[in-house]
This record gives sequence, structure tokens and C-alpha cells, in this order.
Amino acid sequence: MDERDWRALKRQSTRRRLTEAAFELFDERGYAAVSVGDIAARADLSVPTFYAYFRTKEHVVLPDQDLDWIADHLAAQPPGLPLPEQLRLGLQAMVAGLDPVQEQHLLRRWRYVRADAGLQLRGADRENRSARVVVEALGVDIATAEGAADVVVVVACLRAATAALLRWAATDGRHPLAELIDEAFAALRSM
Repeated sequence: MDERDWRALKRQSTRRRLTEAAFELFDERGYAAVSVGDIAARADLSVPTFYAYFRTKEHVVLPDQDLDWIADHLAAQPPGLPLPEQLRLGLQAMVAGLDPVQEQHLLRRWRYVRADAGLQLRGADRENRSARVVVEALGVDIATAEGAADVVVVVACLRAATAALLRWAATDGRHPLAELIDEAFAALRSM
């Protein structure tokens, strides 16, 4: 193993330690009652080390998204479909790509989001960033009437996806996320 691989593994391990320490504390005390210092201490690391991996405590629960991954899932959808259907299928592909451990981890994250207004704001920020990526991936020209309409559709679809994730958390994962996404998009179509 070369040094770059070793460093990457070490970074992943440290990030995982911090995340698991944070989640344990959030489960014990609730998100709002846990400080960055608490997380670092539980992980047996320093506060500066925490900030080397996460900008804020919110980023532990909702880290920056891999925006290329989102664009790739969208680009993989059949051309010519209506925009909402492209987005729904892209979201379904993302969900289908989750293994059971990743799915449980995602559910845990969205339980925290559902319970905390600050995390809900962070979720809205992520929606906005995702919308910009989707709009760019589609080559939308916001200066045109069609482009402006496409932006509205993208934002509504991403909000529907967030609503599905929050509902999934509210039901403690009893309903498959893919079905909840379909229901949210069906609600959009019915308007």
C-alpha cells in the first residue's frame, strides 16, 4: 500500500470515528445537547481535528453531497423524459444503490434532521446546492422562460424528495424510501 492509500484510509477511519461518536452522543442526549467538544472527546480526538473533517456539527449529520454523483445519476436517465420523471428515476437509482448499512445510516441521519430545526435549514441549503447542480447538468438557461420554469420544477422535485426523506424518518423506515419518493412525486403530478 502506498502512502497516499494509507493516508486516505486513515482519513476515512478518523471521519468514521467522529461520525460514530457524534451519533452515539446524539442518540444519548439529543442533537442540540451535544457540542463539538463532546464529539471530539468521545472519539478521543481534539476539537481542531474535528474541524479538519467537518465545518460544523450540522455537517456531521448532513455532509456536503457528492454533486458529481448527483449529476451522474441524472445524466444516466433516458433522454426525452419529462424533467420530473428524470429526477424521480435518478433519485430511485440513488436509493437502489444503497446497501442495507448505508440505508440504515441514512435513516439515522434523517431522524436527526426531522428532530432539529437547524438541521432542517442545513437540509434546505443542500437542496439549493443540488438544484444548482441539476440545473447545470441539464444545461438550463435561466434567462429563458423555459429555463426559469425548469428551475421551478427542479426545486419542487428536490423539495418532494426531502419531504419523502422526512416522512421516511417519521415512520422510522417502516415504509420503503423508494415508495415514499414515488408518492411525493405523484403528489406533485396531481397539482
